[in-house]
Amino acid sequence: MKSLFNSFAFRMWILFSIAGLLLSIPLSYYYSNINYKLLEEHAKTELEAMAKSSSLSIELAIKSNDFQIIEETINQISNDNRYAFIAILEQDDDAEESKLFKCFPDSLTKNRPFFDSVTYYLNESALETEIIKGKIIIGISKTADAKKLQDLNKPIFHLTILANLILLVLSSLFFLLITNPLRTASRFAAELSKENYTSELTWTKGKNEISVLNNSLNTLKKNLMQHKETNDGLVKNLEQSLSKEKVRTIELVDSENKLKVSLLKEKELGELKTSFVSMASHQFRTPLSVIQANTELFNILVSAGKKIEPEKSEKITGRIKNEIIKMTELMDEVLILGKLTSGNIDFAPKEIDIVNFCNQLVEEFNLIQDDGRTLDFKFEGEPYIVNLDPKLLTHTFSNLISNAFKYSVGNKNPLLKVDFKPKELLVSVKDYGLGIPEAELSNLFQPFFRANNVIGIKGTGLGLNIAKEYAEINKGQISVKSTLGEGSCFEIKFKH
Repeated sequence: MKSLFNSFAFRMWILFSIAGLLLSIPLSYYYSNINYKLLEEHAKTELEAMAKSSSLSIELAIKSNDFQIIEETINQISNDNRYAFIAILEQDDDAEESKLFKCFPDSLTKNRPFFDSVTYYLNESALETEIIKGKIIIGISKTADAKKLQDLNKPIFHLTILANLILLVLSSLFFLLITNPLRTASRFAAELSKENYTSELTWTKGKNEISVLNNSLNTLKKNLMQHKETNDGLVKNLEQSLSKEKVRTIELVDSENKLKVSLLKEKELGELKTSFVSMASHQFRTPLSVIQANTELFNILVSAGKKIEPEKSEKITGRIKNEIIKMTELMDEVLILGKLTSGNIDFAPKEIDIVNFCNQLVEEFNLIQDDGRTLDFKFEGEPYIVNLDPKLLTHTFSNLISNAFKYSVGNKNPLLKVDFKPKELLVSVKDYGLGIPEAELSNLFQPFFRANNVIGIKGTGLGLNIAKEYAEINKGQISVKSTLGEGSCFEIKFKH
């Protein structure tokens, strides 16, 4: 139904039908009015003739007082279903209005008004006799003429219906022969515009415009399908080329990233070598100088042939042993740094009771302190077992605790604290010593870095770097808070 309303032929039929109705109404009125006027002229002519022919009869009837002649005249006029009447009005000299003298037939005065110009054609003529003076009104019914008028108007009505039927037939033919093929062609063209080539349009052999249009659209479809196949092939080749280029680009980017990483590592290694040479030249020179000086002193005493006292000998050999121990520790840290740089550190986590683990560390450090201080230890929360590498954990905690004692000489005891939280384990080492300058906190965990305020205190600058790397291998994160002159707090956070 919707497609019918959208049809051009249907719209044209509606338009022509409305136009036909609009034209037929005034035409019907015009022809009906002409017919009415013709009937009215005919009736008036007939009434004038009747009035002339009946006026003598009426005057004779009045004189003889015999109105049989008038009744016969009325009966003659009223044949063929046409009703007629004759009314005689008497004019009184004293009265302005006329009064009825006689009416034929008599029943008219009771049942029908004789001055009704809607129902009757009326003719009025003067009457003047010796007996009565007034006027005669003759009327003929319009009923028969109304039927005649209706019969005369029927052809116009039939013609209007016929014209609309013809328009309907023509519109249907127009729809079938023109509109419907055009709609089919337009739908086909719409599908082509959407690149839908599954729809079909019948090839025709005619040479009219519709056939030419259909064949042209089919040819267009064929050409479009060929172009599509060609374009699809080109697109496929382009996609393959782009895919290859993408892979090649990814490879180049990957190579570039690897090269950047290699260059960065090379740069870091160069910086590490430079720092190592600088550190080694300083850190190895001092113990070697001490060892050399004590060795030369021992040789001098031996060469002099003097007896070397045991106490003096132990003092000399003790200095040499201490410096050898320092060099050994330095070499150990350098070896560890090398393993960290090459990624050769083993990770072997085990279940650890962290409270017992920390108590053992506290006992070990408290036994070796010679300044009377001890390491305080406390924990908060409900203890639980953690899964960490004990060797890496020992080295990390030992370095932080050793630094806490080393950089807080003369101050109160360092504090080792463990905080058991539901989702994380926090371990902190706090001292009340020198503190770290705020500007140097960002470089604190770099290899061979030492703050400016600890230059006079022995150290290699490797301890915190190794502690950080070991903490991260243990899936932890280390951070530091420090206030210069008040102390530092190192905190390691492990997820639970």
